[in-house]
Amino acid sequence: MRHKKTVSRNIDTNNEWIKNSPIKRIQEKAPYAIELADGNYLQMLEIRGKDLYAMGESETNRTVLNYYNWLTDFNADWTIYSTTLPTDTSIQIDYLKKRLSVCRDEMKRCTNQRLLAQLKDREHILRASIQTEEQIQKEIYNVEFILFLFSKKINELEDLTRKAKSYGSGDFLPQDISVEKKKQILKQFFNMNEKI
Repeated sequence: MRHKKTVSRNIDTNNEWIKNSPIKRIQEKAPYAIELADGNYLQMLEIRGKDLYAMGESETNRTVLNYYNWLTDFNADWTIYSTTLPTDTSIQIDYLKKRLSVCRDEMKRCTNQRLLAQLKDREHILRASIQTEEQIQKEIYNVEFILFLFSKKINELEDLTRKAKSYGSGDFLPQDISVEKKKQILKQFFNMNEKI
């Protein structure tokens, strides 16, 4: 029988930063809204950044126009914060580890010396790639834009979230954020030892 891995949605209240914040808890069901101590609710959505300088003129104009249209259509209680978070390379690391495992299995069964030498080279490259991805995760930070939505009632917040995501277009479309990332952002935002 398989057991599902459960992720704790509640924030560790033993941390000093949470004691001085207005955060009460993260809701147990999707969309995992954040309940504030004053009874209001908060939802966070990610806005994917775009490098306007790398785009062509028409693409830049379309992106700016779509952002302007979203600002015009979506008139709710919101704010956007920019923050730096560690780069998440866990998907790439998992993939490389699977490839490494397959490579090592092939090495155990291989009897051809030429093919074995190629597999050893592949193993070396995969190990180096894993180390590179782990180093990126430790040292490189991404600038991210987070949309904070506020509401007095949970059903109103769900409606605001739906509107925020539907008023956008392919160029400007707020995305859901995982619970772990929400915790990371909240810690960074309310911990005075961290910068946002």
